[in-house]
Amino acid sequence: MSVALPPQSSELTLLLVEDNEFCRKLAVMQLSEHFKNMVVAGDGFEGLWRFSECRPDIVLTDQNMPGFSGLEMVRRIRESDRRTPIILMTGNIDHQMMVEAINLGIARFVPKPYKAELLLQALDDVVLKIADDLLLERHRQQEIELLRYRDRYNSMQQEAALRKELHVVRHDLRHLAISAPDNVRWGVEVAHTPRDIMCGDGYSVRYLPDGRVLVFLIDSMGSGLSASLTTLLATSFCNFVVEHLFQCCGLVFGKILDMFMRYVSEMLLDDEVISCGLLLMDLKASEIEAALFALPPLLVRELDGSVHHVRSANPPLCRYSGETSITRLSLARVADLLMVTDGVTDAAADAHCLYREHMQDDFRESPTLAALQRRFLGRISPEEKNDDRTMLHVRRLDLPVSWQWACKPALALGALAETAVKALDRLALEVMLNDRDRDELELLLTEALINAFEHGCLEIGREEKSKAILAGEYDDLLKGRSAAPDSSIELSLSLWRGAASPLLILEVRDSGPGLPADFFSTPAVNGVSGRGLRMISRYSDGFFAAGPGGCLTILKTIEGDSHHAD
Repeated sequence: MSVALPPQSSELTLLLVEDNEFCRKLAVMQLSEHFKNMVVAGDGFEGLWRFSECRPDIVLTDQNMPGFSGLEMVRRIRESDRRTPIILMTGNIDHQMMVEAINLGIARFVPKPYKAELLLQALDDVVLKIADDLLLERHRQQEIELLRYRDRYNSMQQEAALRKELHVVRHDLRHLAISAPDNVRWGVEVAHTPRDIMCGDGYSVRYLPDGRVLVFLIDSMGSGLSASLTTLLATSFCNFVVEHLFQCCGLVFGKILDMFMRYVSEMLLDDEVISCGLLLMDLKASEIEAALFALPPLLVRELDGSVHHVRSANPPLCRYSGETSITRLSLARVADLLMVTDGVTDAAADAHCLYREHMQDDFRESPTLAALQRRFLGRISPEEKNDDRTMLHVRRLDLPVSWQWACKPALALGALAETAVKALDRLALEVMLNDRDRDELELLLTEALINAFEHGCLEIGREEKSKAILAGEYDDLLKGRSAAPDSSIELSLSLWRGAASPLLILEVRDSGPGLPADFFSTPAVNGVSGRGLRMISRYSDGFFAAGPGGCLTILKTIEGDSHHAD
């Protein structure tokens, strides 16, 4: 024969449906050598059954057959299979049959009585089409696998970048209170919301050996990898200064700033700028030294609730920055202060304004960072994710209060539960508590008192508690452990009305050793212990631990009583 089928046909199965025995045998003789398998059926009924049984790659069928015609068989096949190519052999083709055959997806027509060359040519076209489709499918699968590999690779790189960012970001005072010489305690909180893993915002809160606190906040202009690298390098430099230069030469704010400026001038490209702020908080001198570079204004609240702002005195840092202005701020009458990146102030609050127009009012009405975040999220659209957002809050924990109540409960679980209810009843005489406030406060009080009893009075350690819980023996541990004769718990509740919503300051002290210094940087054993603190974190606006002994200060905004504020 002058026409030879492509070699790919040797991997295919052909189904021949022909009722004429002579034509069937002739076709088998001519075609069987070209295909891997050749399945034969004598009519449409048998052809449909053979098709479902062997799932051929090609169907070659006669049209005029007893029972099912070729097109009737094809119509049944197409109910479940729209892809298998079908060649129709027929002695006469009228217009209606042609339209129906095309609608059923007939690949080729061969006139009968057929010539071998024409039949092989039709099969050649179909085999080549199958080969092309298989090649395209292989390429598609290869591309899909390549995309999957790239996705896995990118995910690995993003996870590595996230680990690096979390490693560089430092917060030495997370959930920890520090005391000034006048015994006034302070805390630092950070709310960091990156848009994605490649984050242009960064921060570092470092507690220095001499009791001062260095705070660094940066917002690298732009987005993506370049901004993220700039932030990582700048934050890493601040950490390096704290960890390696303090011992040899101490930390003078002007010297820190000069070194940072020189480092930045060498690190930045000609077209790069950064907004940042460096604060050195000296509790002995009751003063903050600040160098602010194009950050949004620093918001400062006085003890009487009045709020003012401190504007950045310096332009954005670039490679060729000049002289720097340092701002000094006395802490003597400061209740708290807020430093943010422009991802907060530039967030769209509605169709007509940015959040910067609301921020000072919201800060004035919010006694805690958590309360401010709730107001912020209540104003902006949930889809507002155009920039990274960071809020850094420095706050005084010992405030001039308008009401205070204290007690020393008996050291028994039942007595502690009664104390929580009694405390809430007394608080309800001073402020209006909605149902949600009361439920959350009861949980906070109960968890804080039980935490003090277990760890402070019974001196049950973190690892010991974890093992007992995993073994199902914790109740037995509590029953079998007695508190030392000099053990005690003190509970105090107080209200500060320096904001529109009152701030409840809940303090629990116990006679135990207190939390270890690395408690908040060390994961719980098997993730079991720490449940009480997790519940406190969830339902409070923030908490701070301090010594000597165990002392836990919990902050909670009373949302249901905002109209009672002074």
